This record gives sequence, structure tokens and C-alpha cells, in this order.
Amino acid sequence: MKWYKKIGLGILLVAIAVGTCVLVYRAPAIIKDVRSSLSGNGTAATPTPVAGKVRVTAKKMREDLNKNTLVRYTDEASVVLLDEIDIESIAEAVLPSIVTVDCKVTQTDIFGRIYEGPSSGTGIYIESKEGFLYLVTNHHVVEGAKNVVITFADGESYTCTVKNSDAAYDLAILTLKENVLKDSTLETIKPATLAESKEVQVGEMAIAVGNALGFGSSVTVGYIGATDHRYSSNSVSISLIQTDAAINPGNSGGALVNIEGEVIGINSSKLTATDIEGMGFAIPMSVAVPIIRDLEQKERVRENEQGFLGVYIAAISDDEINNLGWPAGIFIKEIIEGGAAAESDLKVGDIITEVNGVPVATTEQLQSRITSYRFGTVITLTIERMEDGVYKPHQIEVTLKERTSD
Repeated sequence: MKWYKKIGLGILLVAIAVGTCVLVYRAPAIIKDVRSSLSGNGTAATPTPVAGKVRVTAKKMREDLNKNTLVRYTDEASVVLLDEIDIESIAEAVLPSIVTVDCKVTQTDIFGRIYEGPSSGTGIYIESKEGFLYLVTNHHVVEGAKNVVITFADGESYTCTVKNSDAAYDLAILTLKENVLKDSTLETIKPATLAESKEVQVGEMAIAVGNALGFGSSVTVGYIGATDHRYSSNSVSISLIQTDAAINPGNSGGALVNIEGEVIGINSSKLTATDIEGMGFAIPMSVAVPIIRDLEQKERVRENEQGFLGVYIAAISDDEINNLGWPAGIFIKEIIEGGAAAESDLKVGDIITEVNGVPVATTEQLQSRITSYRFGTVITLTIERMEDGVYKPHQIEVTLKERTSD
């Protein structure tokens, strides 16, 4: 080999060796850059949720999940933890929206004697409008209460009013005049951000915030075990979020939040069996929000003012849903002559699924919704009607009537 060819070959070998060293040294950074590029990380900032509003996100695809700085989802379905989740910062962001609820309620002992006893729970400050603060809690926390006192994160306590409640869904709305709050309280508190719970996925981390055992606000951490845990009783049928974050007495009415500090559910210890251990349940915001908005707008209705639909009904059973393909809801067996239903477009055989956007699956739920409106109120019923062998949805307006003596 001639001398100049030897020199050229030597230079080539040195270049290859140097290039290999650089590649090995830079490989982690290069892989990180490629993953970042593929995942879209850094291409767009995540929108900042607006406090007091309901944030509805698009369905999370893998590409969107890869933008998260906490976990990385790969094609092999493996998950690599990138950063430690800062529970302390999440709690710090949520606690200004949380209040403790203390009241005296009328109770009955095993001998049938009536007495007053304490009741403790939690509430969530959701918005301020027209000079009032609006807070949500569980119905069972304030049921029969004569005096309801809430305590904010700054330690200041105020007496508030139970504006309205729904026993079937275990939700209640509390109100408080904004002008009675001290400046220190106004500077401390903020309304919660409510997130669309339909986007919650099994395996996500969840944080329960509430007045556990009446000892004051505390935080417990767990994961989502189920997003559609069906709870049914004689009076209610509702889908709940299941979590292993501890939800104890006193947590009722508190917040179940995601790792972004957004409320995805309202904790309830009533809608569960007492012998369950290691599982807590929360009312999903997708179920709670329509009821909350409805309760905010309505005044409490006296018994002699309650609306009347005028139908004989039966709940659709699980067997009918599974074997016959009927939609879940309330079947109209008969329409009472002269009643509100008789003067509407409702028909025998219709299946009522919603009242003003709130799902109903038991006769008690339907009755609870109807009687929460005064007679003379126009409501919108969502129904399923058989047409050409297929159930199709319709919305029908009904003007409720006054119940007459039998």
C-alpha cells in the first residue's frame, strides 16, 4: 500500500473512532430529544384551568399523555416515572377551596327518642356570584340541620344557609353572603376547578381532601380503581368513582382531585356499605354538575307546592336492559287523565331517562326530581321511544301540575 493511502486510511479510522465516542456519550440526550419530538413535549403549553369553571378535556390519546411531564407511555405499553409527583403542591392548591362543615342535626336513637346531635363533614367552595358564595356538600351532612357553620382554610368560621338539597343524589348547596367575610378570608380562599370526570381513567392517582373524623382538613392519596362502580338501593342508582384513597366519616362532601388539583368527584361515605374496607367512593362531577347547577337556581319547595307528573311508572330492571336491550330509565305504564303528562306529548311505553339533564334510574330518583319543582314549572324530560323497532331519544316539555286529593 502506498504511503498516502496508508495516511488516508488512518485518518478515516480515527474519524470513525471519534464519532463513535461522541455518539455513545450523547446517546441519552439524543434519545430524550427524539422522544420529546415524537411526544410533542414542549410544542404547546397545557391550558391553565380557570378557577370556578368546569374544564372539559378532549379524550386523552397516547400522544397527549406523552406530553405529561410525570409519566411516559411507550408503544410497548411500559411506563417510566420521570419526576416525583408533588402531593404537597397539589394539597396547597386545593385546600383554599375546602371548608369544614359543622352543624347540629335532629337524630333518633334506638328507642325512638328524638334528640339533637353533632354532624361534621366537608364542603367545596365552587363559585361566587351575585354577592353570594356557593358551596357544595353531601345532603346527609346537613339533613335536618338548624345551624350550619363552615370554617375556611384561614381558620375563620361563618354561619351559612342550606339553599337546596337532593337526598337521592346526596348533594346539597350552601350559600354565604360575601360581604360578611373578613378580608383575610377573601385573600385566602378561591373557588375549586371542576374537571370532567368522564375523562378519568382506572389507575390514575387520586387525592381525597376533607375533614376526616372531624379533626380538620387532611389529605389521603390513592388510585382510581373503577370509574363506573354502580351503586344501587331502593332509592338510588348511580355510577360512582372508586378509589383506595381513604374516605372516612367527616370526608363526606369533600373533594376527590386529580394530580392537577382539579375536582373529579365529591366524596360520600353514605353511598356505600359500612363493612367495606380499603375502598372509597365519590360522586363523579359528570353526574354532580347538572344537579349542582339545578340546585343553585331553585328555591327549596314546600311539600304542598311540589309538582306532580301524573303517571304510573316502573323502573327498568337489569334483566330487561341486558336481555331485551331496553335503555335504563323509568317505564311509563299508564298516564293519569287530567294530569301534567296527559297534557304533554308523553306516551305509554316511553322510558324517561333524564329530568332537566339529570339522569334517573329508579322511581325514587324520578319522584325526587319531580317534587323538587313547584307546580306550574316547565321541565324537560329526556325519553326513549320505540320507533320502527328501535329506541330513539326525544325531549319533551311538561308543565307540572298540583297534586290533587285522591
